[in-house]
Amino acid sequence: MAELEKDKPVLLEELVVTTLAMADAVTKLLIDKGVITEAEIKQKLLEERAVYQRILIRRHSNIP
Repeated sequence: MAELEKDKPVLLEELVVTTLAMADAVTKLLIDKGVITEAEIKQKLLEERAVYQRILIRRHSNIP
């Protein structure tokens, strides 16, 4: 895993790419090892996306 330089700022784009790559790598490892199935991942992703979308809608519509 790459090391961050302490005095160098990290761009948001770099953080997003790293986060996505880590999530993808962990997901693929879990599927490859038979811990979870691709169908289970897809279902959970749909569920979690819905949760995040509700949060964003509430946040942007000023609903508590």
